[in-house]
Amino acid sequence: MSKSPASFNRRQFVKSVALTGVAATISASSIAEGAVPAVLSGNNKKAKNLIFLVADGMGTGTFSLAHHWSLYNSGKSLNWTELYRQPNIRRALQDTASANSPVTASAAAASAWGCGQRVINGSINTDARGRLLTPLFSYAKAAGKATGLVTTCRITHATPAGFAANVADRDMEDVIAQQYLEREIDVLLGGGKRHFQRSATADIDALESISIDLIPKFKAKGYAYIRNKAELNRKAMVPRVLGLFSDSHMPYVIDREHDSNFSEVPDLPTLFKAALERLSVSGRGFVLQVEAGRVDHAGHVNDPAAILHEFLEFDRCIPLALEYLKKEPDTLVIITTDHGTGGCQLNGLGEAYNDSGPALRSINKATASFEALETEFKASGRFDRKRFTEATGIVPTEIQSEAIQAALEDETVEYLSSMMTRTVSDAMMQKMAVGWTSNNHTAELVDLFAMGPGSDQVASFVKNNELFDIMKQALGV
Repeated sequence: MSKSPASFNRRQFVKSVALTGVAATISASSIAEGAVPAVLSGNNKKAKNLIFLVADGMGTGTFSLAHHWSLYNSGKSLNWTELYRQPNIRRALQDTASANSPVTASAAAASAWGCGQRVINGSINTDARGRLLTPLFSYAKAAGKATGLVTTCRITHATPAGFAANVADRDMEDVIAQQYLEREIDVLLGGGKRHFQRSATADIDALESISIDLIPKFKAKGYAYIRNKAELNRKAMVPRVLGLFSDSHMPYVIDREHDSNFSEVPDLPTLFKAALERLSVSGRGFVLQVEAGRVDHAGHVNDPAAILHEFLEFDRCIPLALEYLKKEPDTLVIITTDHGTGGCQLNGLGEAYNDSGPALRSINKATASFEALETEFKASGRFDRKRFTEATGIVPTEIQSEAIQAALEDETVEYLSSMMTRTVSDAMMQKMAVGWTSNNHTAELVDLFAMGPGSDQVASFVKNNELFDIMKQALGV
């Protein structure tokens, strides 16, 4: 049932803004000892809030790479690593399979969490017979809770959609945007403007020909529309917000850090804090999913520097969630990934593997993602060998340069970025010691951490779809 734009009590909102130094004052420092309150006593207290953090496509090899990189370059442990040292955290190994394969796709993985049923790869909260399965956000809304999605991907992408939407095919992102509007997801922060504001399709029968411009419709329902970092900081604080910071996916961290054109694109911790500020004013609590979606994309491309920095940015979100839990102990926090991607591994290099450590510094020489290089080279129509070396630290041979130029001119080559990493894979291995098994998802079992009310119901080994009932029961929805 639809609610009015003033779905929060306005007086409570104004009062709460003054109190939600919550997100404004939280720092992304390392996790301190005893950061997690003793909330695993097994009592029956319900969770008012749910924070679900997911690093999409983050396999154990990616975590291990980042772990060793952090120790080698800064002498500091990752926040993810520190979770293992916290006594009051439930730790589990998660089976990520879908209904039709031991190797899941993101849509099926998110749906398993979102509706409690494993579905076939590619569908979102829709079973093999086409029946729509009620997503978690619909239950939360019915209970009067606020809902929010934050991602570095398009906000209509598979993982966020798994908590809120129903489509037979994950590529129906225009439909997903429309469903967000109809279902009044309170906070939407990420990329994907093209699915909210687009040109009319020539095919009047196309499934996604629903609306030309959804943004005015969101505004009519009381949403603040935000396009950049400055507006995120400047806009009047309202409980509903639609923030679209790029036409498609948000730029990789490595590109945001080295390209001034992306200076107004907020990072994931900033978006997380902004979401907490707005959702925390809900008197009946909230459900929030936060996704570092481009970890997965970097894995598909086999880009070592990009995947490293995407995960490091996600890692800075962990202490924000734990600090919020300390202040609001009636919050269930889950931190996990949906599957691995690419089979990323730091490998032994050199005699007695003595070169593996220094290789972790070679990654630091990269200043652009392979995706950014693809965009540059396609714009000029020419492979720039010097630019490639400046951005990656790798000097391509003449034969490699000619192969990349040929691929650039070949219209059948869909992903030039992946072709480039394959072409120089041996050189990358010798320089960065990072190897890959494929450009695909993997079936590895993945880590899951849970804390707060309901976390004691998470078994040491859990199937992805089993989390749905745990979250639903903890929230009492």
